[in-house]
Amino acid sequence: MTTIILTWSAMVLLVYTYAGYPVLLWLISRLKDPLTTERGTTNSWPSLTVVISAYNEEAVIARRIQNLLDQDYPSEQVEILIGSDGSTDATCQVVESYRSASVQLAAFRSRRGKASVLNDLVRLAGGEIVMFTDAATVFYPDAFKQLVTGFWRYPSASVVVGELEMRSSRGSRNLDGWYWRYELFLKGRESEIGAGLGASGTIYAVRREDYCPLPPDTIADDLLEPLLVRLRTHGDVVQYGAARAWQLIPERVADEFHRRVRSGAGIAHVLRHAWPLLLPQRGVVSLALWSHKALRLVAPWMLLTVLAGTLLLRHSPFYQWLLISQALFYGAALCAGWLRAVPLIGKAAIGARYFVVLHAALALGSVKFFLGLSRPTWNRSSPSPASAAR
Repeated sequence: MTTIILTWSAMVLLVYTYAGYPVLLWLISRLKDPLTTERGTTNSWPSLTVVISAYNEEAVIARRIQNLLDQDYPSEQVEILIGSDGSTDATCQVVESYRSASVQLAAFRSRRGKASVLNDLVRLAGGEIVMFTDAATVFYPDAFKQLVTGFWRYPSASVVVGELEMRSSRGSRNLDGWYWRYELFLKGRESEIGAGLGASGTIYAVRREDYCPLPPDTIADDLLEPLLVRLRTHGDVVQYGAARAWQLIPERVADEFHRRVRSGAGIAHVLRHAWPLLLPQRGVVSLALWSHKALRLVAPWMLLTVLAGTLLLRHSPFYQWLLISQALFYGAALCAGWLRAVPLIGKAAIGARYFVVLHAALALGSVKFFLGLSRPTWNRSSPSPASAAR
């Protein structure tokens, strides 16, 4: 009986996490009044500070700086602060070649991690609004104005998050487009009902006075910072799709795996610091954090529970069918490389592989975090934006 209860509990939670929660979000967004918005446009353009933590980004940093300088925004209102986190390549020399009143370099000798660099850069910031991005991202020309407009349109916003478009180095849309669209749907509906959680570290902004210093061991700064700001100000984290940027994604499964390992460790770290938002009195924010992050983190273990449970219960015809279904699914994921060219089956196998890789990485990331093996530093594995332009 215990095995049946555990197996069915895991199955129900998995179905809720990936199918039930999106439906529930959609229903709530239809019933709940959306966030208050202002109409029209603003002609007030506050001072901005763009902060970038860079480690060995010589291949992309010049293009990034030029992209920021080319923004359609009053140039006298823009400050760009780049912190080199102990770079050992020519990153500092490239930034120095752009040094001006608006572009400044903070060269840190030792490598401490992104969070420590961001904390130091925000302390140096002079802008009313602090915008966070990274060296490999490219902003659309109106990104600055749109992020500022987000604060105007949503008076309750403490954090405004832009929309990141993922591309491959061949210029096509993101290889994991279905999953990315799924995530954008969740984030959009959460934002609509006042339950926005995190950001993309490539394009989001906070008021400088609202910034909360990050713990030095932070891994997912773009999730933790918005949640800390929400805790402090009780303001909203708003997704504003008019503010856009693009970035290349890792094309090797190994690169995507390493990125997801960091994500698993990062979510675990965030929940340790932002746990008050899990309390029921936080309403829809608690629902979103439980459903979108906490349950997602334990999903790999629920998958294992279902597999183990059906294996133990295989003498029943229903569980035999369920076990065979799982065997086919995981087998397709394992053989995805060979099945890629087969019509329909190939796409299904690639999707299965992506699902399995994602959850294996989340599991490893959470284990590394709880064993104290995760680190706040990382190396970029994705190709540079410059390669996409060729």
